[in-house]
Amino acid sequence: MKKNIAFISSILLFVTSISCKKRDEFALLHEGDFSIVTKGSYRGHLLFLGDGREHRETVEYLKGLVDNNFGILELINERFYAIPHMGYRFKYAALDTESGMMVLRYFARIREHPVYAGYQIQFLFDAESRRLKGIYTEEVPLE
Repeated sequence: MKKNIAFISSILLFVTSISCKKRDEFALLHEGDFSIVTKGSYRGHLLFLGDGREHRETVEYLKGLVDNNFGILELINERFYAIPHMGYRFKYAALDTESGMMVLRYFARIREHPVYAGYQIQFLFDAESRRLKGIYTEEVPLE
């Protein structure tokens, strides 16, 4: 009898741990939780990597995470901005040499606007764990 109770308890614990899996930040954004998004631009000691350079594998992996959740760029845009824009495109990756954070920058152009060239969204990932740590968004003025 004790063995049966222990066995059933183990199964229940296993099932509970599977069903209570922590949802990631992308899922929270899809559900409307924008607490991870900051209005502004990320400030750090950024080393421009373009499409990745020696960090190409990490950059491609992180781009894949964003691409698999590409709809959140529009969700962020709808939440923070009202001016119509063209589609978002990946622009570059950069590495914060002091904090170890990887930044992926996406940009959407605004046509014929007197003040803004477009919107940028920067995804901030921990380069080692590859976890999304923050998102920054702001209008990019014409130069």
